[in-house]
Amino acid sequence: MWHHTERTPLWRNVSFTLMWTSTAASGFGDRMMMLAALALLGAMNQASDSTAVNAATQFWFFLPYLLLGLPAGWIADHLPRKWVMLVCDESRALILLCAVLMVPAGMVAPNIPVEKHWQVYAVLFAIGVFAATFYPNRMAIVPQILPPKQLQAGNSIILAIGVIASMIGLLVGNEIIDPNHAGTVRLGLFLAVGLFAISGTFFAFLKVHDPVSEKVTGKKRTLAQAFTYVAHHRRIVALILLHALVWGSAMVVYASVLAIGKNNFGLEDQALQDHFALTAAVLGVGMLGGAGLAAFIGTRRHAPLPMMFALFVAGFAVLATVLVPVYPVMLASAFLVGLSGNVTIIMTVTLIQSITPNYIRGRVMGVDAIVNTLVSVLTQLAVWQSPRLGWDADQIIFPVLYVLGAVLVMVGTVQFLRYMRQGPMPNPAANFFRHFERWFCLVWHRLEWRGRHHIPRTGPVILASNHTTALDPFLLQAACPRMIRWLMLTSYRFKLMNPLWNAIDPICLPHRGGDAPTEPGAREVRQIVGELKKGDVAGIFPEGHLQYDDRVLKPFEPGAAVCARLSGAVIVPCWIEGTPLSKKMWVHVFKPTRCRVTFGPPITVERKADPEAVTAELREAMLALSSEVESRKSKVES
Repeated sequence: MWHHTERTPLWRNVSFTLMWTSTAASGFGDRMMMLAALALLGAMNQASDSTAVNAATQFWFFLPYLLLGLPAGWIADHLPRKWVMLVCDESRALILLCAVLMVPAGMVAPNIPVEKHWQVYAVLFAIGVFAATFYPNRMAIVPQILPPKQLQAGNSIILAIGVIASMIGLLVGNEIIDPNHAGTVRLGLFLAVGLFAISGTFFAFLKVHDPVSEKVTGKKRTLAQAFTYVAHHRRIVALILLHALVWGSAMVVYASVLAIGKNNFGLEDQALQDHFALTAAVLGVGMLGGAGLAAFIGTRRHAPLPMMFALFVAGFAVLATVLVPVYPVMLASAFLVGLSGNVTIIMTVTLIQSITPNYIRGRVMGVDAIVNTLVSVLTQLAVWQSPRLGWDADQIIFPVLYVLGAVLVMVGTVQFLRYMRQGPMPNPAANFFRHFERWFCLVWHRLEWRGRHHIPRTGPVILASNHTTALDPFLLQAACPRMIRWLMLTSYRFKLMNPLWNAIDPICLPHRGGDAPTEPGAREVRQIVGELKKGDVAGIFPEGHLQYDDRVLKPFEPGAAVCARLSGAVIVPCWIEGTPLSKKMWVHVFKPTRCRVTFGPPITVERKADPEAVTAELREAMLALSSEVESRKSKVES
């Protein structure tokens, strides 16, 4: 169980620290290796088709992911994952050490003859074999070193560290590796060897959590199980396809960097390599920002909302890159592509990890690797081989970017609108508003809830809660699986907000004016009872007023008990805590908080029940919820 570990901060989790430090070392080594490969292949020369050469390096590196994704997942589900990762990184170090021999000591310029380019591709393929084996193991082991509540933040930090290391590796590699001097290439490769060796060593010290319920499954674990499992889970299919779209798009954008530098800005040789390094670094900064944003969002609930919006932003940025040939615009677009792409990737991977059982997680991640790599490899193969078809890859990449940008914008927009219209509410408009307010409460106010199972799925219900701030209705609706019909005075139903009122359909009560009490009269009670008899959920604050000055529960009015007795509705007591204490409404809504809503067991009200007795019982139930919350907080703090 994760009970103790869930309260341990990420920075105190030793296994997590080892994971991100090894990720940093290998990310640094990857960039050094790729820069060395481009120098050996002469990609920075004006005479070469730089886009095709860049695509070729990516093709041979990622081809093993396509071939070995599922077998690697099978290995991840059968062998100790940390030892598999150790072997993979140490093997990559050994292969790179052998690759240094490809750069003879007496060689001045690193550009090797075309007939020997296969040697560079062979090294990249061999490195890719162990990288492909490593990937499902790392994706499958992360939920074994982090509890579920820390999973998205942990994935964000790991990927952010990888991006930072790649950026540093790219910038340092650009300073070390000179495309015109072979000695610098040898130095860069030696540095990569040391980094992979260090990265692998760290994995030996990981402490891995094994779910007790899955240690003995009694089932034979086969490769076919992964496809069967994925095929029967449409949500996983959708996530894998989304991951493939983003990953394939990233490959196209990465392949286009050199072409943009040459065609839009007339760069070559060292200036072109500087452009490549700078653009890749800006992409990395954007990815770093995306990782930070995903970590801040934290919650996996309503992930499609930011994911689809991120797709739209990525498509817009890709179009801006080719439509506006201005260098600062190009850099800004690269930043947005990195930011939005990484938000989508992190959330996609986190959701796949979360909903896949440990016994099959490695193979499912292998299927994910196969699908997104298939898109990537086919994209890079097409770009690499385009010169043989009589096309100039440096030119053909531009219409490809136009199509890609349009597809991302369209998919992001259509799926965003489709998702926002769906949900438990009775109409698309209500679902639209609910998604927004729920996401706001979960992210900005870190909303948590307990006891939601106490709310009946059908029939009339009165949610009776303490009233702390103007935010309370939003918190309760975000936590409740059914639409809440809120009591509202007609004088507050402003015409400007008619779309909202039409969507949430509040129970509007006439304003009696003067110093009339806030408790509903006979006519208002009949109106509320009539709505409850339709089987709706009504939200009522028995105190009648906000707790402006303190968090002491005020005296209750009997309206909730009267309405429950006449309508046959059950009363579900609710307790809200963590909201800000202020008399300013904007503080209630916009000050970041950590709010919690607790639902208690429903109270059934007999037809002949005394409203005063029911009101007293309700108040006691709410005070009991308050005591339960305080007791739980004390245990966590201790």
